[in-house]
Amino acid sequence: MSQSSLVGSILERKPAAKPSAPSQVSTKTGFPAVQHRSQSAFARARRDGQKAGGGRLREVPVVQSSAGPSSRPAPPKATSPLRHADDWRANMEEENQQRVEAMTEEEREQERAEILEKFGAGVADVLRKAREAREARESKQSDAGDTKSEVGAKHSPPSSPTRPRIGERTRSYNSFVRSSSPPPTSASSTRPPSRSERKIRFADITADDIHVYESAPPSPRRKALALPAPAEGDGPTVSLGEWQGRESLAASLRSDAAQKGTKVGDLEEGTPEDIRRRFFPTAPAHEPSLEWMQDASEPEAEPEVEPTIRFDLTGTPIPPQLSSKLPTHLGLHHHAEGSHAGYTLEDIFLLSRSTVPAQRASMIGLLAKIAHKLARTAADSKKGIPELAGQELSLRKRMLATGVEAMAERGSVGARAVELLWECTVSWDEGIQSLDEVELRDLDLGNSTSPSESALASLPLDYMLPQIATMFGIADLPPESMVQLLEVLHRLAQHSNANANSIVSTKGLVANTFQAFLLTPIPPTPGSPLPKPFALQFLRTLALSSRANASALVDPADSLLRFVISLPSDSSFPPSLATSLLTETLRLYAALGSYGLYAHIATTAQEHFMKLNRYVLSAQCISKDLRCAWLQLLETWIVCAHDPHRTTPSHEILWSQVVGWGWAEDILALRGQLSDQAEELWTRLWSASAAFLEGARINGEKGGEEERATVLAAVRDGFSGGAEKRVVDHAVRKARDALGMLSSGLRQAVLPTDIPTLQRLGRHASTLSASIRLFLSCAPRAGSDTIPEAPFFLPVEHISSLCAAIASHPLWSGLYTPESIPYAHAFCRPLSTLLAYYLRLSRTMPGNPPDLWMAQALAVLCRLFPGDEEAAQFAAAEICEIITAEFLQPRGWSIPSDVWDKGGMAIVAPFLAHSLRPKLEDRVGPTYVTHRSISTVHTQRLPPLSSLAPNEKRDQPLPLAKDWLFCPMDHLLRSGESEVFKNLPDSWDGSEVDVVRATLLLVRVSQEVLRYHQLHGFLMSREEVAFGCMKVFMLEHGQQQSDSQDEVFRDTVVERFMADLLAPFSAGASAKTLHTPPPSIHTADSIDVVAKRFLGSAVPFYQWYTDFVGLYDAVSFAHPLFARLLLPPLSMRYPVDFRKYLWADFHHVMRTIRVPPEEVVTGSIAEYLWPVETDVEVIGAYLRALVKAPLDGFVRLVAVHHVACRIWPDLGSDGEEKAKKLLRAVVDQGGHEVVRDIVLYRQHRQGTILLPPACFGEQGDWKAARLEFATMCGSELGERLKNLLESK
Repeated sequence: MSQSSLVGSILERKPAAKPSAPSQVSTKTGFPAVQHRSQSAFARARRDGQKAGGGRLREVPVVQSSAGPSSRPAPPKATSPLRHADDWRANMEEENQQRVEAMTEEEREQERAEILEKFGAGVADVLRKAREAREARESKQSDAGDTKSEVGAKHSPPSSPTRPRIGERTRSYNSFVRSSSPPPTSASSTRPPSRSERKIRFADITADDIHVYESAPPSPRRKALALPAPAEGDGPTVSLGEWQGRESLAASLRSDAAQKGTKVGDLEEGTPEDIRRRFFPTAPAHEPSLEWMQDASEPEAEPEVEPTIRFDLTGTPIPPQLSSKLPTHLGLHHHAEGSHAGYTLEDIFLLSRSTVPAQRASMIGLLAKIAHKLARTAADSKKGIPELAGQELSLRKRMLATGVEAMAERGSVGARAVELLWECTVSWDEGIQSLDEVELRDLDLGNSTSPSESALASLPLDYMLPQIATMFGIADLPPESMVQLLEVLHRLAQHSNANANSIVSTKGLVANTFQAFLLTPIPPTPGSPLPKPFALQFLRTLALSSRANASALVDPADSLLRFVISLPSDSSFPPSLATSLLTETLRLYAALGSYGLYAHIATTAQEHFMKLNRYVLSAQCISKDLRCAWLQLLETWIVCAHDPHRTTPSHEILWSQVVGWGWAEDILALRGQLSDQAEELWTRLWSASAAFLEGARINGEKGGEEERATVLAAVRDGFSGGAEKRVVDHAVRKARDALGMLSSGLRQAVLPTDIPTLQRLGRHASTLSASIRLFLSCAPRAGSDTIPEAPFFLPVEHISSLCAAIASHPLWSGLYTPESIPYAHAFCRPLSTLLAYYLRLSRTMPGNPPDLWMAQALAVLCRLFPGDEEAAQFAAAEICEIITAEFLQPRGWSIPSDVWDKGGMAIVAPFLAHSLRPKLEDRVGPTYVTHRSISTVHTQRLPPLSSLAPNEKRDQPLPLAKDWLFCPMDHLLRSGESEVFKNLPDSWDGSEVDVVRATLLLVRVSQEVLRYHQLHGFLMSREEVAFGCMKVFMLEHGQQQSDSQDEVFRDTVVERFMADLLAPFSAGASAKTLHTPPPSIHTADSIDVVAKRFLGSAVPFYQWYTDFVGLYDAVSFAHPLFARLLLPPLSMRYPVDFRKYLWADFHHVMRTIRVPPEEVVTGSIAEYLWPVETDVEVIGAYLRALVKAPLDGFVRLVAVHHVACRIWPDLGSDGEEKAKKLLRAVVDQGGHEVVRDIVLYRQHRQGTILLPPACFGEQGDWKAARLEFATMCGSELGERLKNLLESK
């Protein structure tokens, strides 16, 4: 719309009445009152207004249009309806009439000529018509004014204020605001009052004085003029874009040309064009400076060049079609985007740094609302704000930076910044606040693959954490913001152990956390805050992150005894709050005890913990969580008492104290109060009882016989037919159901919807593992591996079948797919614990054959997680003890006696044990605390899933890959830096050949055992076996051997074991290898992926292969096994670089590779033949090898196949000139056998692959087609091949 003038015409009005004389104010003295300077003009005006008794306008003012003719100020007194705004016209007419009468006739003619010259000949008609229309309009208004005047005089009392009519200007807001304060001082005062005596006065406004009007659209802004195009001499210029006005310049020129012929008299009076033609005849039709004359209509919104998503103040996107139509009273036009409503993200980020606190707080709050919706988009691209899908990570980083920048501000800005940080951290991922057992670094990666590029990793903790410490110390934020800030800290601690270390090491942060959230007044005062149980959960997360952090929390942990001393029944806090505080305190003490720390508090506060024991066992305690925390704490302290030397400091708690306090009796006493539905409590009770019996076996008399008898007397009947049996049966049944739910749909990934099912499965698995642990602890110590008599009944068969289903479930491979949630392995840890305890149980079962147990152990070893190293070392040691000559002879295996004379598997046992032992800084605590773990573990949290990827070189040994049994070879290849050679026992006496023999035998036995018991999912793949055998040959790399007999791979036993390992993977082992098309190459990892486990990401497999080929050329002397291992990377599934290197760069070694097709290590011959080679250099290398080197065996088949397929149209060639040239080269350079093989070669794309000599002996019409093609290459060439192609 056009912009109306802010200042109207300045007119001099004739006085409506004679001016009145100033009123005389009478005083007692007769003189005027003295006006002191201390009384300001404003104060005097207020005083006069109060004396005058002017009443406030109580009617709602009527909105007027600023563009109408009545925008001039209304006269102070109501006038007659006949008066109107055109009085000045009559005055001007009278003045003009007098001027005309005073002119001479010549002057009149001269003025008339000037008017006609300037406005045209029809100006007289235009003026006459305008006068007639004006007089008619005035006549109508006069009649209407008379009528209204009569009506108003009849119904309006003279004393009531006149309500303004539409079109009249209402009184300003200040005109009816009256001060409620009295006059400042009396007139008799002679000294001005001091500034301190002045008071702020506020207007006495009521609710009726405030009025809300519908807002008008925003005022248009002046459009920028288009400048002429730059000339050559203007120098360097930068384009600012194309001008987009209401019309193009060409349209404007056409409009001007069309309007030139229009006369002034033909235009409607008062229109913008009429005014322009009359008063601005030289101005263009679309002059921007005259835009104020345009109609007061809403201008059309300019379309955005690139539509940008805009948000309202609730963070909701505004549809583009509405952004130009919304009114301004919504507060969505406070930006520089013309008439478009809403804020773009760039607008919001810019305004979030505003110097106006209210505006900054509003924009930061808006960012928090957008972040809440954006988090839903990160989880599902169709939810939240789908328009921003794919930008979540970058926007989240910017929002976090905005929140960190403003978090230290006071007032609403700081509170909104904390809310923004909370939305971008805590609220971003739902359902993980209680997940403290795993680092969540992978959760924040988004589309990034590097942990350093994650959102939370971008936070400047060195600046942020001291700020939070200060904010906790001052505590001037609202309580809700303080809790949000605490939750942000907890989320940062969940992110990584490094973040948790930074939090603990920040000066004053932990102390201020205690002071602000836990050490509140007791009893609480009406205005004091209550302690927050979540603060204890935060401290527990810090303790679980590392031993160093737990040690830092030992000293302030004494202050938490206040929640133990005052039991919930006697606490000054509400019962629910007191119970939660006590529960979280016990969990924190248990976390400290898992490192062997703070166990002395059991002695220091012995009396209070005895009272706690009685309370937990009483009917007053109805909290399941409190009882679980109590049982967990007792179990932890009992384990600390197993070996007092392992606590920190040592002897913090003694076994005699545990027995004297009667904890075992208290644990068993709780058994009678539990129902069948309290499965979690049964789990904790069995685990605590088992911990006591394990300690009694170490510290008790006669190996704890009396303690075992006491526990068995209490539980044996229950496991036979009581509550314990029902709980175990229920756990087995429900675990099987949950496993079936995970199997339904053949899921290939662990999705968020699977988490509830995984949690139920883990809960039931924990129950079964606790029952097995109690079973093993109740069994008497026996000289043999088996238990002579079961202490109580357990459904071993059902547990065994369940464990078999768990171990072979596709869930384990689905963990590492990109679609899986990055913390799913935390929910699988109870499953690995169950498998580990079942493995111990199976080893003790009578009648269980050793080969079956070995197969179970090899399967379970691939399912263990960090923290299960003790179970893995136990399984590896047992496997080495089983493989003996007595074990193999009955099964028909003839092993040379030299292997057993050197110690058998004892040669490789140290290497296996060392490979299962992580570094000290990487040791993770087990699910159940042991007396060995409390002094050695570094953290109680699982590492992120990305650090456990199966095809990466990693620091954590678990989970194991299927080829982990080749690890002694790894130590031999890196003997210079291997720690195992520095720590071998004195009795170890083995050579390099002995280690290789034992390793290959171990691998072969494991493969045969798994294959015999049909555990095919745990067998090594073809690529894993091939790369393992490559390691044997690479032992000679860089070695100076004076005699070839010293080379390990020439040992007859080593050669035999390697041939036996490769036999099942050779082409002759199965007829399926001749089928074409080949099976999917993605069913197993390629050899370069397998090699990455040993080489790491820094050394590519191609470099390894070049060394391997060079070693073959130097020392092999055409060794057949060595030659067979050169071939796998030459298949068409691998990059062409491998084929170039061997066929082109080392073409001279091709004649030494005489591997028949049936001995090729492959799953399909077709993967070497299809697709046909397209690289010109490799095709040339094939031809050169055929022509110059006498190729034999499989490599000759490959070369003939690819050359023939590039020539003959029936094999896939397109018959281009390259094919003709290649045929001429074969005929001209090749011998008779080479030409015959290429001319007569025939192969099937579907069905069964033809091997030599069948591929050269087929008959058919294809021969005539080939002869025709050869003739097209030249008649002479056709004649030379005629005999071959026409012969039968």
